[in-house]
Amino acid sequence: MSAAIDYLTERGLSVRKKGSRVVISPKSLISDDIRKYVMSHRLELLAELSANDGVARSLHWRVTRDGKPLCTMIGDPMTRAEALEIVRWRWPDADLAS
Repeated sequence: MSAAIDYLTERGLSVRKKGSRVVISPKSLISDDIRKYVMSHRLELLAELSANDGVARSLHWRVTRDGKPLCTMIGDPMTRAEALEIVRWRWPDADLAS
């Protein structure tokens, strides 16, 4: 489900990502309310756009160590491999819950 993207497309806008930016068009339809919506839903939009490109990404990952929950890592959308690299930098013996 891509609720944030749907919200914008229902208003006649197209959405794409460019690096870590959300790009919407046409500019003639972008109101202050749309700008506020995009700013407050940026991470959700990036996650939805990333999911649509065939690469599974998430905004949060459950970190475990010795099979027990350690914490939840929250941030920009990233793949499991990217998240695991970050987690293992801090805790070499940690893993991500599936």
